[in-house]
Amino acid sequence: MTGKCQAFLGGKCAFAALCASGGYEKCEESRACASNQRWLAFGCSLNPVHKLDKAEFDKAKNAIDLATARVIEKGSDDVFKPPIFSQSLESAVLTTNHAEFAKKAKTDTLRFLQAANLQRERIGPTRRGLVTKDQHTFRQVAWLDPFDAVKYLAASLMVFSEIEAERIPKAEGWVHSHRRADLDTEIFDPSFGYDSFREKSSNISKDRVGEWKVVTDISNFFDRIGNHTLENHLLNIGCDKKYVTLLREMLLFWAGDRRSFGVPVGSDASRILSEAILLNVDRKLKDSGIVFVRYVDDFRIFANTRLEALKSIEILTSLLADEGLSLNSRKTDIFQIVDPDEVAAIANRFAGGEHEKIDIDEKVEVKRAVRVSGRTSISRFYREPGKDALNKIIAIPKAEIISKFQNADEDEVEQQIKLAVKYFVYADQDVEILKILIDGKITSVFYICDALVKEAEKFNEDKCLKIKAAVFDSFDWSICAYPLQVPIIRVAAHPSFYEPRFVRAVVDGHLQTDNMLFFREAISLGYPCLDRARLRNLAMEVFGNVPQFVQRAIYAAVRDYVGFSEDEKRPLLKNMKQHAADWFIDQL
Repeated sequence: MTGKCQAFLGGKCAFAALCASGGYEKCEESRACASNQRWLAFGCSLNPVHKLDKAEFDKAKNAIDLATARVIEKGSDDVFKPPIFSQSLESAVLTTNHAEFAKKAKTDTLRFLQAANLQRERIGPTRRGLVTKDQHTFRQVAWLDPFDAVKYLAASLMVFSEIEAERIPKAEGWVHSHRRADLDTEIFDPSFGYDSFREKSSNISKDRVGEWKVVTDISNFFDRIGNHTLENHLLNIGCDKKYVTLLREMLLFWAGDRRSFGVPVGSDASRILSEAILLNVDRKLKDSGIVFVRYVDDFRIFANTRLEALKSIEILTSLLADEGLSLNSRKTDIFQIVDPDEVAAIANRFAGGEHEKIDIDEKVEVKRAVRVSGRTSISRFYREPGKDALNKIIAIPKAEIISKFQNADEDEVEQQIKLAVKYFVYADQDVEILKILIDGKITSVFYICDALVKEAEKFNEDKCLKIKAAVFDSFDWSICAYPLQVPIIRVAAHPSFYEPRFVRAVVDGHLQTDNMLFFREAISLGYPCLDRARLRNLAMEVFGNVPQFVQRAIYAAVRDYVGFSEDEKRPLLKNMKQHAADWFIDQL
């Protein structure tokens, strides 16, 4: 290297390390950065193969800035969050070390985009796990290391403008999912989303009473997106080939050797790319004269007659088949729009219906709602009832509470679970209610466990013992699917319901654990249930044989374990840190 920018010489440039690393051309314009926050001066060629011109450099800079800020704000995904999972260690580190993370992420991602080659700049694997989709099925989700999440999102943002340009214009109101923001300071347009989709569908329904409506969605949408099909779509709309190729290679690497389809679920980058797959579908539906609205994989189609509705499904089925996709027959229905109440009743049969009921008596902190793909109808978040709602709940006889749950229609059962759990907490703490709920619908365990943790102070010591017996002893969770074991571990580690044997069995059997994400959750949530010997074994024997993201959980567990003295912790932590060479562990 024959030249360096003045900002580098002054030690201020955020990307000076790239210039110092060698093997790159000199800065053609050696200009100082105006501040610590500003990027490397124009014209630095950081890769001898691919040199960014000023326009592309500015685009990459903005993409990396947006991606980094987004990951710091949201984490690497929107799946692995309480109450279903623990708050990830990575998210906690980002909260307290966001400036350091941003500096490293921006430097690494700029180098990654300039190389545009996984052989030169590598990424780590995804970590796949399952979450409950409904009472009988699960869906696969993916976790990315936050540094890889920034790279994936930044690469996707490099093709986002071309994707948006080919979509049906926003003003026409057909497609509501993940529209590109008009401002460079944001990723998605906040005017469009699941709420606008619901509102548009509802308004069309009201205007077409007496006509017909189709409610449907795409089966396993993100899992079935073909990598080569996506590549062809992106190239056809004029996306830069090097970024298209880079994205294809990333997706193929994450998909594994035996498959060439699927994008990581839960990532904003996947949401951007998935819209490209449906460009032709949207356009051809519109060209066919079909009235529809779409949010990600959810379609609402409107027709004058039942026969026209069936014809619309035929056309949509054929268009999706061309993309290697198919409709979810279990969630497809055609009905006549008779009146608003009937519209609501039928639409609510499906998860995420646009006419979901809202309990105005709920005591809920008002927050901006963010809807994502892969929604589920399973109740997970317990909320304390408002005063008026509580008075109504207490007045209901217990027999009626149980009967309503046992005889509820499919679209009403979750509401009855909420009612029964709140009745248990505030009116009659008969543990038989919990047994009936879990036995009748096992996925009620998510809502029950969230309520037990949040309302633990409502139960005296004797009642806590009975709750433990009802929850832990009435069902053999050790042979259950692991997504359903996570909330049990969360309750078992709570001081009011402390039950170490289940967590210890999971940790002792880690060699037989079929999923490392679950093992990590068992440690992150359940480490208070472990004894000193088990924690020492994790630190000294298991640590070196598990992936980095599990190592972080072990390190944090040892650090926070109250059973160790400081003198006992210090060598264990030092040894793990020396062997890990991990940025997140360094911050922990």
